[in-house]
Amino acid sequence: MNISPAIPLLLKAALDAAPKRLAIINTEAHPLLPELTQQADDYCLSQTFKPTILELKALGLTTSEIQGQFDLVLLLPSKDKKQTLGWMAQAFAHVSDGGKVMVACENQYGAKSYESALKKLAGSVAATSKAKCRLFSSKKTSSLDIVLQQQWLDEARPKVVESHDLWAQAGLFSWKKADVGSQLLLQYVPELSGKVMDLCCGYGLLAAHIIKTSPNMTHLSLVEADSLALDCAAKNTAAFADVSLYHLDAAHELLSKHMNAVVCNPPFHTGQSRDVKLGQTIVNKACGALTHGGELYLVANRQLPYEHILKEHLREVQCLAAQDGFKVIRGKK
Repeated sequence: MNISPAIPLLLKAALDAAPKRLAIINTEAHPLLPELTQQADDYCLSQTFKPTILELKALGLTTSEIQGQFDLVLLLPSKDKKQTLGWMAQAFAHVSDGGKVMVACENQYGAKSYESALKKLAGSVAATSKAKCRLFSSKKTSSLDIVLQQQWLDEARPKVVESHDLWAQAGLFSWKKADVGSQLLLQYVPELSGKVMDLCCGYGLLAAHIIKTSPNMTHLSLVEADSLALDCAAKNTAAFADVSLYHLDAAHELLSKHMNAVVCNPPFHTGQSRDVKLGQTIVNKACGALTHGGELYLVANRQLPYEHILKEHLREVQCLAAQDGFKVIRGKK
């Protein structure tokens, strides 16, 4: 996995600042991080994505929700602008008066736009450029625009989204509108029964549909790597009595077994980079979660090579649909 040059740029700047109380929003694992946390008297590392949480754990570090006030709050933007602006507003809620919020971002992912946003929120900004990244910071002063801060916080919070009438929030996969692949899959998932797993469930689009169409389902397992998505999925499936929530890195952690059915729209990106092996691993794990006679329903981009894995583990594999650049596949164990 490629490490963004923005990460060491931000951590080195933080080491130079030598804060006594430190918080990091969207913390990424890096060899400099243990040195930085050891230097501080108190620190808080915020992260909701389980694979990254496990990487941090391997460095001897734990994560938690940010509470209290800090001298320095670091921020690495996500792929979603509304989510990042919400984090920016959150950072100023947790930095002490006169304390500093520091952000680093690669130029190609909107660094100048985020620098402008920070200036708009805080009133002024100091910035440098290095390694095709920008590092910029602002102090918390009376110039902070508290109306804009509250607006950004509100826009980033979970809400029922009109386009699909489900709970979702900025930063989640296809949170504004159901993605084309999942919509196609919903057309071909039949009435299911017994124990069902929605693997990589996101905010629960597939699961919410299955609850409405499968009266003979006895148990629903929701597996998701992002706890923010899982929280929304819990809200969207609250009408069903027997739901289990699993905040897991499905590619590397154990899944429940003996499922009568698994539905899945597997991810095939790690961060900003395409990762076909990730999708293949998830498909392999989906097959392993099925009981004998259990069925798998998945959707994928048409060019992604999953069929050989399915045929290796399942006795029946058929393509139910191929349109709009996607394919829906049914398999039976």
